[in-house]
Amino acid sequence: MIHTLQTISGDLRLRAEVCVVGSGAGGAVAAKELAEAGRDVVLLEQGGHYTKEDFTQREEEMMPLLFEDMGQRATEDGSILILQGRNIGGSTVHNLCYCFRTPKPIVEKWRREDGIRWAYEDLLPSFERVEAMLHVQPILEAQVNTLNRKIREGCEKLGYHGIVAHHNRVNCTSSGFCILGCPFDAKQSMALTYIPAADRAGARIYAHCQVEKLEIAGSRVAAVVGRLIDAQGQPQGSVRVEAQVVVLAAGAINSPQILLRSSARNEAGQVGKHLHLHPSVLLAGFYDEDIYGYLGIPQSYYVDEFIDLERNPDSGYIIMPIFGFPVATAAQLPGFGRAHAKWMQSYHRMVGILVLLHDQSEGEVRLGRDGRPRIRYHLRPDEQALMAEGMRHCAEILFASGAKQVLVPYHRDPLLLEPGDDLTVIDRRGCRPGEIPLASTHPQGTCRMGEDRTRSVVNSWGQCHELTNLFLCDMSVFPSSLGAPPQITTAALADHTARYLAAHWSAVRS
Repeated sequence: MIHTLQTISGDLRLRAEVCVVGSGAGGAVAAKELAEAGRDVVLLEQGGHYTKEDFTQREEEMMPLLFEDMGQRATEDGSILILQGRNIGGSTVHNLCYCFRTPKPIVEKWRREDGIRWAYEDLLPSFERVEAMLHVQPILEAQVNTLNRKIREGCEKLGYHGIVAHHNRVNCTSSGFCILGCPFDAKQSMALTYIPAADRAGARIYAHCQVEKLEIAGSRVAAVVGRLIDAQGQPQGSVRVEAQVVVLAAGAINSPQILLRSSARNEAGQVGKHLHLHPSVLLAGFYDEDIYGYLGIPQSYYVDEFIDLERNPDSGYIIMPIFGFPVATAAQLPGFGRAHAKWMQSYHRMVGILVLLHDQSEGEVRLGRDGRPRIRYHLRPDEQALMAEGMRHCAEILFASGAKQVLVPYHRDPLLLEPGDDLTVIDRRGCRPGEIPLASTHPQGTCRMGEDRTRSVVNSWGQCHELTNLFLCDMSVFPSSLGAPPQITTAALADHTARYLAAHWSAVRS
């Protein structure tokens, strides 16, 4: 049973062997694996529990329901929007289902630079278990919609390499509403896979429980404390869970926030540092033909021509299709009044394409005076130039597939290009934050993993260096930018960590 405000009365006081904080790609896996290993598990999620009946396919209703800060979380200077889930299942409820294993060169980099004590081959059993549980399978040719086909057509004409990816959908209706929650239960999110399995194994699961801090006694966490909140974030009671082991899986923004609120800074002050965002920027192409980009699987094709992690694990970018619903699209397009209406009148003939950067730029999560996270991140000048290069290639791809116009949505003086125009104007205009919309859906790296206590927060198995009964199981533990969609990596690392914890339970709990 998943407990919500309808089944919780008054303050919540619990005891457990394990308390898991967060129910996304990391926390759900950890809860399921530890419950099946015989541990008494309590899982706390700050958001609500929603099912297909709740997914109305309306942006104004789903964005506040499913996203942190109603989809408006951003960096301190407002230049980068950061989308994160806030519900049972976390971001897997709204993600677009790309399924990629951790790139082997990235694991080798982590071993070489951060002393990680396991190899890529050690993750293979975790990959296999996670992929089986999530029903990962190739996207079929018949499921590649018009928008994705246009991008593939442009890449093939230009000789750029791309692939049709794998995803975790079953019996997909191709409705296109993935980012607002699947109303057909086709998307195999954590809410449909690992959370029910954890429930069957005896885990006690509580929604609407916002964890605020950890109570620390010496070198151990004694309890998890927070409050019950409703869908509007209003307090409805208090929460306190005493546990022998705590698994923190609240994400790369909220996990360091909780640790900083708990005064759990590690000796070297690494909590909240080394934030990577995989920042992205989009362009729009307009065609003479109808595209209807909102119909079908939003992302099926994946362009990896401009990233070669074998050759250089520290640089590169991915190009991907993207399409938003009317409100989100309107917010990204420039102009006001009639100028803006002109773009929206061509909504059905639009192809969205984005550059996602494998960033080496680093930011930081700090606490504001109100106890909320303040996210600082500045894109280095050389990576701004790399993003601009990627934008130029996006324009090339759109024109090669028949676009009659390409819009680069600078806030001031938007750039409208036509076939034959000099595309190096994009390089000259650049990609400076604050001048063009940037977004992130993959914050990572704020409590990074490593064996050097002066450079990391947790060890190779996610165990905190200073707090021996605290483990982290989310994207915050990535030692560097991943350079690939992170869903499978996050889940596989959580599987790896949970099985390590189960095997070493006696030593960890005492």
